[in-house]
Amino acid sequence: MKESLLFSKSEPRYSNLNYNKIEVLNCPLRSIQCKGHLFEVNRCYLDSEQYHKEKNFEQSIETLKSAFLKTTELTDHPCTNCALLFRTVITESMRNIYNELGQMSKGIFGTKRYHLNYLSAEMALKEFENVKS
Repeated sequence: MKESLLFSKSEPRYSNLNYNKIEVLNCPLRSIQCKGHLFEVNRCYLDSEQYHKEKNFEQSIETLKSAFLKTTELTDHPCTNCALLFRTVITESMRNIYNELGQMSKGIFGTKRYHLNYLSAEMALKEFENVKS
């Protein structure tokens, strides 16, 4: 019995460093201006996903908000389409977190543990919508 110990490796912080959630395939400026922003957005997105896996929703939400704010820096005309794409993907991810937190904090088996994170995600979505309009 003593000899049958189980060992498991912990998952590396980033299992795939070359993973990019967002890729620009058709940019009028060939991603010259977007490239730095895209790198930062993808890095934040990857961090957010990792925090989400760890159930650290507060940090995941804040990291997505940082990524979203980074997209607001792309204001030149050809880059507005790229920025809109980035914002759409980030908003979709935030909406998924919001829905997940809603399910976990409501209902018979819901816990109030994630209620503040749920409200934080809701506020972030409202901020995102205000930027779009």
